[in-house]
Amino acid sequence: MEEPKHISEEEVGWVLENLERDQLVQEKSAPVPRRQLRGGELVLVWGLRIYLIFMMVVVLWQAWAAVR
Repeated sequence: MEEPKHISEEEVGWVLENLERDQLVQEKSAPVPRRQLRGGELVLVWGLRIYLIFMMVVVLWQAWAAVR
């Protein structure tokens, strides 16, 4: 099996410039699969989620305290 050839940014730009409008729309509307996150990336994302929930609780608490 042949190893896939790396396509340069210049070649990608040339292809995008020369596509017909409907071909370009079709090419850009192709779904991109989700990226599988690994170790540190997963920890970071979950840390941000937990931080967001914590900050939402803090803001709601402050709003409730201000109304009282």
